Amino acid sequence: MVTAGAVLLSTFAIPGAAHAAAPVVQEASSDFTDWSVIDVRLNHGSVVGEDVKKITAKLRPLGSAETDTPVATITDFTETYRASPWEGTWSSQPVHLDTLGEYTIDVEATNSGGETIVQRNAGVLRYQKQPVITNFTVTPTTPNIDAKLVTASGDLLLRDPSTRATEAMPSASVYIDLGDSVEETVTTDDQGHFSLAREVSEGGWARAQYRGDLGYATVPLVAITPKAAPTRLILDKNSFHLVTNAEMKVTGRLEYRSGSEWKPLAGIPLQLDYKNSSITDATDATTNAAGRFTFVRRVDGDTTFEVGFPPYPYNAWIVRTATADVKVKVTSTSRFSEFTAAQDERAQLDITGIVRLAGNGYSGRIKVDIQRSANGRNGWITKKTVTTGFDEQFIVERLRGDADGYWRLRYAGDSARDFKGTTSVAVRRVRALTRIISANATPEPVRKGATLTVKGVLQEAKPASTVGWTSWKAYGGKWVQILFRPKGENTWYLMGTVKTGRNGSFAKGIKAPMDGTWVPVHLEPDSRHFAGAGAEDYVDVR
Repeated sequence: MVTAGAVLLSTFAIPGAAHAAAPVVQEASSDFTDWSVIDVRLNHGSVVGEDVKKITAKLRPLGSAETDTPVATITDFTETYRASPWEGTWSSQPVHLDTLGEYTIDVEATNSGGETIVQRNAGVLRYQKQPVITNFTVTPTTPNIDAKLVTASGDLLLRDPSTRATEAMPSASVYIDLGDSVEETVTTDDQGHFSLAREVSEGGWARAQYRGDLGYATVPLVAITPKAAPTRLILDKNSFHLVTNAEMKVTGRLEYRSGSEWKPLAGIPLQLDYKNSSITDATDATTNAAGRFTFVRRVDGDTTFEVGFPPYPYNAWIVRTATADVKVKVTSTSRFSEFTAAQDERAQLDITGIVRLAGNGYSGRIKVDIQRSANGRNGWITKKTVTTGFDEQFIVERLRGDADGYWRLRYAGDSARDFKGTTSVAVRRVRALTRIISANATPEPVRKGATLTVKGVLQEAKPASTVGWTSWKAYGGKWVQILFRPKGENTWYLMGTVKTGRNGSFAKGIKAPMDGTWVPVHLEPDSRHFAGAGAEDYVDVR
């Protein structure tokens, strides 16, 4: 397709696969860097290898008629940029004209297949004095942590396209970027020279630009790449032996190398994390003016930590690969999370317990002692040793105890595995004592089938505040059981029950069956009393 204003000069092409399409002129203009150079952008068909054979550009004053005689004809073009196999830009040598101004560009393009197209008014050549920046330098391009000052300088000139002569552009504004941290405007001096010196905080690209009434000028980008200084981490202490869940304080300093000297690094984020861990659980710190840092964290098991740099923020001035290992050994601690001791009416104990381990895990078996003391302060005696495991409940039933005493659980620990032992709280287990005094079965002897009276007085002694009991007192309103064991037997038989009076006394008449032994007992006390008994009395039955 030919755009408006274009004239087809060659013979009409016959459609068919054997003929390549004529080039299409996309645009013609002054080159960006040299306004006296003509750039022609062409699309030369859809067949790979059908190159452009010839380009002719004719110039005429802007606004003149298309039939006016050209002031110049340019045929020396070279491909300078290829956007794709079918499209590219061809550039001329600098054009020499007698008069400055703007000129319309008419383009004629022919491909290797002989197809030709003419594009009138393809663009405008801006043949005027052009602002250019020369001698642009950036020093240094590799600043370092001790020398962050970067200087950019150059000259802003106005170039005549016909003579190539230049003149200074004084008092003009030049925009300068120094990496990604500095953007400033400077003013040229009488010779068109400009300069800017600033400390940069990061790298990036440096450039200078002129954007004014006379046009636009820029320079190729110059990379500013900070030179990273080597670093090192020096720990005050790199190994610890702690009790589990104790606080660990890791201190040290961060330094960087400056020539042959090591200097402190201030304001740098660091982290303490598990070494080679895929799950980050970092503790953060920032170095002070002396490069010092402090990490505080609790430790719950043997491990190795690593001091190093966090992923962010990035810092171009230092090498962020330095690390330091912190090795930690932990003394595991134990505790009893459960301890119960239930005492029955015969002073037997049912005991349960669970011991737990904090720190390094262990699935083996351990020994737990059940201990008793008369006063709860000293004199602890092991009554039974139980084999159990951590986090495992153990139960001991009907352990023979005492009427009064303090009980606790004790795990001795394991020095070989660095387990610290523990004891449970001490608990006092005691009940009120009961007894029957003046127990007697009368008459003696007695005839078989006659009434035999069993009597006595039930008393109680309540526990004192710490150890022992109060004095004996009457225990009224309670049931007493009358037991009988025939002569020659070992079995006791319940013969009757009787309730005590307010003064604790009781009397129960029972027909005498045969020779045997009688005894009154308080067998079913409440949860605060022990069972009690009176003296046995043998009665002869005739």
